Amino acid sequence: MNAEIEECIRKNIGWLQLPTHVKQLLGNSQKEYERIIVTFSIKNQLRYRGNLVRHILRAEKRYYERIVSYSRDRLMLFPYHLADMVCKGLRITPFSYYVAIVEKLMQLEKSYDYLPNFTAADCLRLIGIGRNEYIELMNRSRSTRSKLFGKRNVRGLLPAVPCDIHVEPWWRVEVGLVLEDDIKMVTPEEQKLIDTLIDLGSQTAGELDYYIVHSLYRKGLIYLDVPITAVDRVQVPPLQGFVMNRVLGDYFETLLYKIFVSIDEHITVGELAGVLQVETEQVKQAVSLYCRLGFARKLNVDSDITRSRRHPSWINVPSPAARSEGVTPLTLDLTATMNILDIEVSTPSDTPSSDTNSPAGGTLSRSGQRVAFLFDSTLTAFLMMGNLTPGLKNHAVTMFEVGKLCDESLDSFLLELEKVSLLDAEGEARRYFDHAVILRSTVLALRRLETAGLDLVRLESLHSLDTDTCTRLLNKKYKLLVSMAPLSREVRAITSYSPPQLGPAVPEVNSIWFKLFLYHMTGYGPPSLLLVKGTVLKQLPRMFLGFSRLLVTTWSHEPTVLNVANVLHINSALQYSSVLVQAYGVMQSAETVIVPFPVTFNKEDTPQSNVHWHKHPAIRNLRELVDLEHSCGYLTMVHIGVRDLGCEHRDPIVRLGRTQRSNPGLAKAVNKTSPTSISNENFRFPDKSQTSICSKTPPKATNSSRAVDISARLNSKSSLEDPTSNVSNSPQRVDITEQVNTKSSSADDALEEAEKLLQSPIETHFAVTPVSHSQAPSPANGFTSLDCSDILCQELDKLDQEQILSVQTAAKPTELKLDTVLTLESLLSPTEENISMFIRNKEELETEELVEPVLVHEVEAVEEDYQGELWTLLDCCFGVPLFDVDANTTICQSIVSGSLAEPKSLEILVESSRKLGNTLLEFISQCQYYPGEHMGIMKRGRLTPHPKRNLVFDNGKVTEWSGK
Repeated sequence: MNAEIEECIRKNIGWLQLPTHVKQLLGNSQKEYERIIVTFSIKNQLRYRGNLVRHILRAEKRYYERIVSYSRDRLMLFPYHLADMVCKGLRITPFSYYVAIVEKLMQLEKSYDYLPNFTAADCLRLIGIGRNEYIELMNRSRSTRSKLFGKRNVRGLLPAVPCDIHVEPWWRVEVGLVLEDDIKMVTPEEQKLIDTLIDLGSQTAGELDYYIVHSLYRKGLIYLDVPITAVDRVQVPPLQGFVMNRVLGDYFETLLYKIFVSIDEHITVGELAGVLQVETEQVKQAVSLYCRLGFARKLNVDSDITRSRRHPSWINVPSPAARSEGVTPLTLDLTATMNILDIEVSTPSDTPSSDTNSPAGGTLSRSGQRVAFLFDSTLTAFLMMGNLTPGLKNHAVTMFEVGKLCDESLDSFLLELEKVSLLDAEGEARRYFDHAVILRSTVLALRRLETAGLDLVRLESLHSLDTDTCTRLLNKKYKLLVSMAPLSREVRAITSYSPPQLGPAVPEVNSIWFKLFLYHMTGYGPPSLLLVKGTVLKQLPRMFLGFSRLLVTTWSHEPTVLNVANVLHINSALQYSSVLVQAYGVMQSAETVIVPFPVTFNKEDTPQSNVHWHKHPAIRNLRELVDLEHSCGYLTMVHIGVRDLGCEHRDPIVRLGRTQRSNPGLAKAVNKTSPTSISNENFRFPDKSQTSICSKTPPKATNSSRAVDISARLNSKSSLEDPTSNVSNSPQRVDITEQVNTKSSSADDALEEAEKLLQSPIETHFAVTPVSHSQAPSPANGFTSLDCSDILCQELDKLDQEQILSVQTAAKPTELKLDTVLTLESLLSPTEENISMFIRNKEELETEELVEPVLVHEVEAVEEDYQGELWTLLDCCFGVPLFDVDANTTICQSIVSGSLAEPKSLEILVESSRKLGNTLLEFISQCQYYPGEHMGIMKRGRLTPHPKRNLVFDNGKVTEWSGK
């Protein structure tokens, strides 16, 4: 239904007053508008009087019957705000309403989890049926063969009267629909109270006899109202008696969760309605339900006047016990002795309202803006799944369902966390214990900040609010946001510059895009391949040849380590989402080191690796991009088994090249002057006698000339290995100059035939193939690079002398002396040819330095080459980590004792975060569009944009993947 139409219905705008464009949305049909009014009114449980529905439906009673039927069929909460019409007019009590719901579920043999959360909690409060009781009733029902009209008769198994509920003295008692037959069942005292209610109207429960009120309630002759005004304040303690089943998603349940995460004792109901931009009456109904279920307590309800007028029977009311799922009476006898003290009371409340020491009866705690520690559902799952302590589960449920744990509840929360001992942790469970212990130290540290307190807030609960409402709420209640790290990939971080946030600057920081952004801008990172949804891998991409482990991250999920032999399993994930594949180890899984910032960079080294991190080129480059001085978090450095050469000439702009597609099977021209590299796939060498070897080599070898020299060696090698060649396989000298000068028409024809053999019949299997005459063979994939050719030349110059076969040339100034003959396997090793940005281990390089260079006449001293970095950048996370003690301690000290929480530092952080967010969005935009179709910087929305094309990070930059 259109939101604008709904707003018109809520404002009681009739058909004649409707704007023209709204009428057009309705097809200019008044009947359609009336139909929508009836549907909307029933769905949202609107009152008959005072709304448009009264002009359409003439029978008021029938309208309320339809509301009850609709709500019951959809397992919604009892409409307590319509109790005066439902209880009095229809004689339907909350007890009978929920009994009918449970009866229907049992007849349909539905699971207990089918009940929505709040409906299940109210059922447990009124009829005493929880999960265990429901399973027991289902078992008894299945064992009973009696059926009524083809349906299983389960009504006799359900309770006949409601359970004893907790009643607060400030609640109001209303009379229901009392018939003459009902008067015969009551005592004189009860009849007197009924007469009082009929004559004088509703009465305050605390001014009436406690036991008579409960007796009449169990008989269904009265109902209870929980009055809430716009100036009231409430407190939300840790939940008791909440049932975690499922979310229904109706309008009232959605409002309940929005209020849960927003309300506290420092804000009135009216102020909360203004923040949420919701009608005050709806907020009052939601808060009233909280108090009825025991999930909230009304503050400042006991005054001297109210205590003096309280009935004496309320003085000795016992404290309601915590709800026990093991003992819940299913049937009660009305003739039995109605002694409340002998019946175990099932209530979600902790303390009686008459207790003067209760927080509800005391004064407000510290007021003012607080600090919010933002966490995701992963943390609550750890606290619940670990079975750490019995009392910790209630706090975890509160953190998940309410979405917040206020400062007033943190003392009891810390007491429960203190009971967690790491000595009890074993195996996978240790992860849960570590998070609980480190969370306690984090809360203790953050509470030392000079604020009004600390609230723990769940990010997913904030997402239930629209962006403007969330911003208003955060600005009103908090002065600083501190995020947990790392956040789940499924969670969208909050974009907040006011209040400032020590955490992800923008939501995209918590996505795969940020990894590629860091790699491209710093020039350091493991070989990475981002595949779009729907891509199908046919074989292992060349860039991962030589690696045995891959780090696979599906979109919005956590990474997993995959054996390279199972690389095709990635296709299953690619059917549903984009996937990031990264090199993660040669012989075994990669090693990682956590480097917290900002403090660690001022130290000389790190105990884990003895690396001067502040001198690492990746971190130096990262400092230019990310404000590591005024923010907090940690870097994950990784050692994948090969060194990272980085990128000497970094380009902050992603330059995607548009590939001109041709018909399958047709070759594409390759530039003769471009440097060449060697491919080890689908490459055939022509016969020596039919192919030109090389051109003359200039005195000083450049990148291009050295690449041609490599091609010459390969052609010579192919000739030696060709059984049809005229040259013997025994070690002999070959006159290269003579071969260069020998050019005949037969050789040209043979070259044309050889190039035809290189043509690819299927474009999707082979990449670009050459067609023009060239003095050196071009790569099969069409990808050439000066850096790759130069690195390959250096490796060829250092091969073992045992593989050398001497080739002598004529004595000329430009002659070449080939002292090295290679095997194809050694030349095209994965570590050298396919992973162009890495070189081999330092030990191997030191051994190969003793090998003679290929070019004997080059006697000039060559400066020692840069060997690359053992550790490279894997990820950067902002916030406070809860999995590493050392990093957590370092960061918490920086926040509390350092300058991170000072106003000046936060102002700098806001500006740097805004700059980082804009740069990241521009990077994403560059990765999505070609230069000719650039659509501008990406706009931030609810969802992070998915990639539109396959991207690869290699050679220190992000480019479009060629498919190989």
